[in-house]
Amino acid sequence: MAPVLRTGPPPLPAGHVRRRALEDVLDRGADRDLTVLSAPPGSGKTSLLAAWVGDDHGRATAWVCLEPEDRDPRHLWRAVLGELAALSAVPPSSRLHRLVVSRSTVAPEFLAELTAAIAALPSPVRLVLDDVHHLADPISRQGLAMLLRDTGDRLRLVLAGRRDPPLPLPRLRMDERVTELRAEQLAFTPAESAALLAACGPDLTPAQVAVLHERTGGWVAGLRLAALSLRDHPDPDAFLAGFSGDERPVADYLVDEVLAGLTEAQQEVLRRISVAPRVPAGLAPRLAGRDDTAEVLDDLAHTTGLVAGSGARGDPYRLPELLRSHLVADLGRRGPALVAALERAAAAWWAEQGAPVEALRHAGRAGDPTLLADLVGRWGPWLAGRGEHEALAATVGSAPTVDARLAVAAAHVHLARGDHEHARAALARARRDRRPGPDAAAFRAATERILGRPLRVTLREPVPSEPALAAHVRIGRGAAALRADDPSRARTELGMGLALAHRHGLDVLAHRGRCLLAAALWTAGDVPRAAAAAERALAEPGASGPGSAPWSAVARAVAAHAALLGADPGAARATVDASGDTGVGAAGDDGGDRSPDPTVAFAFRCARAGATVDLGERTAGLLALQAARAALGGTAVPGALAATAALLEHRAAVELGHPTAAGAVTAWLAGRHPASPALALLRGWGAAAAGDFAAARTAIAVLLVPPAPATPGALDVEAWLLEARIRLARADRPGARAAARRAVDLAAPRDALRPFVHADGGVRALLVDELATGEPRAGFVARALAAGATSPAGIALSGREHDVLARLPSLESFDEIAGDLDVSINTIKTHVRALYGKLGVTTRRDAVLVAHEQGLLG
Repeated sequence: MAPVLRTGPPPLPAGHVRRRALEDVLDRGADRDLTVLSAPPGSGKTSLLAAWVGDDHGRATAWVCLEPEDRDPRHLWRAVLGELAALSAVPPSSRLHRLVVSRSTVAPEFLAELTAAIAALPSPVRLVLDDVHHLADPISRQGLAMLLRDTGDRLRLVLAGRRDPPLPLPRLRMDERVTELRAEQLAFTPAESAALLAACGPDLTPAQVAVLHERTGGWVAGLRLAALSLRDHPDPDAFLAGFSGDERPVADYLVDEVLAGLTEAQQEVLRRISVAPRVPAGLAPRLAGRDDTAEVLDDLAHTTGLVAGSGARGDPYRLPELLRSHLVADLGRRGPALVAALERAAAAWWAEQGAPVEALRHAGRAGDPTLLADLVGRWGPWLAGRGEHEALAATVGSAPTVDARLAVAAAHVHLARGDHEHARAALARARRDRRPGPDAAAFRAATERILGRPLRVTLREPVPSEPALAAHVRIGRGAAALRADDPSRARTELGMGLALAHRHGLDVLAHRGRCLLAAALWTAGDVPRAAAAAERALAEPGASGPGSAPWSAVARAVAAHAALLGADPGAARATVDASGDTGVGAAGDDGGDRSPDPTVAFAFRCARAGATVDLGERTAGLLALQAARAALGGTAVPGALAATAALLEHRAAVELGHPTAAGAVTAWLAGRHPASPALALLRGWGAAAAGDFAAARTAIAVLLVPPAPATPGALDVEAWLLEARIRLARADRPGARAAARRAVDLAAPRDALRPFVHADGGVRALLVDELATGEPRAGFVARALAAGATSPAGIALSGREHDVLARLPSLESFDEIAGDLDVSINTIKTHVRALYGKLGVTTRRDAVLVAHEQGLLG
């Protein structure tokens, strides 16, 4: 019988996307004995090979596209012989022209003659067999092996099919004789998906392309089918929202092309495991109900490419997403009870493995509130603390039932979305559960306290043993103590809760705890540690999300007030402005509480107003402080914050000469916190401003007796600076100097510079003498004198004047300075007179003070 001729590579489809990276892989393997493309139908194997072969004009290529009838070896070898003999690289004298396939059978002698004829060709040729999965006859398989083994370097064999060809691939890999491309490599990249969709016609946005790429997993056939459906669709977003493997064109293709070659047993295994996006080897038999499930899936993975992964824990089995969604829909048509049973089985298995995220996802799809509540009761604190709110979101739909476990989980989902109104509503539902169990009750109380509800901690509330729940409870107690004006207890509870949260990877809870700890440290007067805690909290990755905004706002308020105390009003203002001046981020689109927390908002407004005062806009700053108090109304705020606000406002009023305004804020603080130690300082300032230094001394006496109360406003520092002023008024310079030194020694460890910016001029002049005492006091005094310095642009000094000025704070005489600079004493005196004139002073001490204030000395 004459050879059967078949045409070469098929034409490329419309909108074909060239895949240069994969063609390069094929090029690099072109001189190997075998190239294999093994992947499910619709993966683009044929198009890739056709484009590659079409570009390679230097090599003779015979292309045979196999059909089902090629299971008969006579059909196969007639086609192969015909295509080879038609190549121009085969000379007329070649035995290939004289070989004939028998009508009855393909004898081994024919295969031997065929391979010998190919081996005798003068130049190499390439044979492409497409759809090689149609080969099943032993003689055909034997012939492939002989072609690979006996043709030497005259034949390069390229095989493409839906499963691996019947050849010893492991040995060929070891000998580096084979190049392989499989389903994972053939999947389109996002850029290739975008190019294909653009070429096929539908006008899609980048976001829509991204959705379609994700849904198809880069499967070429799925992309093409979706593009055809989208071409005339009036609403692409609606189409994409419902696009799955159950879409009619996709489903038909999957049934006719992908699943048709599988046995019913194989299809049933795939159908049952489809409820899980990833299936470890231990879960597979639970779902499929047969002990050999892993063997079935391994076989499908190795022979068809329909299954990815090995089933091991780190490499679970996975189905292409469109195929999986088709199988899930097909499973659902057999009855929802079957799907629910499989979902429950998956949830139970993942729970046994200690994987709550996967367990909850399956439990949510199973629609079993009891199972869901049990899992949430066990894992809810851990998931909420880690920020696994998407897993908890499955509980939101079940939360209206009065079950504290589900309701508190729903509250944490709402908190993660920044929706405090719905979070409070969920917690109210949780309170209606009259028998919540001790762990559920503890989790609810902790959540409410963290959210700001003032629940008193009783002696009957033990700390749970479960670490994640214990972390929530500790941080909740710390939040309650902070709100109750008990910073010492707040620091203890928050510190213990933070340690637990860090140890167990509860990053979201740790962020909340750290922000609250910053506030507790600030309230307790430990401003440096408070600023460090706030800085660390704001540097954490999740500090800017809607769920973290209320707590990050607390940290920003602490940072702003710390900057203010450190005499950096610019940083304080920038911190407030970066927060939107509210302290709370906007809630989610589903309608949350968009009102700022009044305490945090008040803290922000006071910090900004204080910065305005320190930046030279005193009247505007005072008005802003008064407005902040008015906006606060009757809302209670912690005593430390009220005292800080009063100190800022009172000082601005006194400096502007408004005793009535100063008296009003003193009365405001006394009405809210009559035991506040800040009242002593306010009364002392007021008396000093009126010239009654005896009354001022009596007022602040309580603040001068150690140990003075630690406060964020550095009351003790302020009191000793006022004491220094009082001593100066009494002409007691030694006593004034001692008081000023005491203020410096108290302020230096806390970096409290602002009190010195606003200190009396005579007291600041006293501090000049401390510059010569050496470190560490001199270094802090230099910074204190320079704090709040104005621009030196208006004062121009020569280089030599700068040299002389730099030596004035020392104890050196003018003769010693002249010797150091190698000039005469008269030259030094000339420079000193010039300096005094430019600075507007008459003494060495005043020159140093003004130089610091003008920023001429650091």
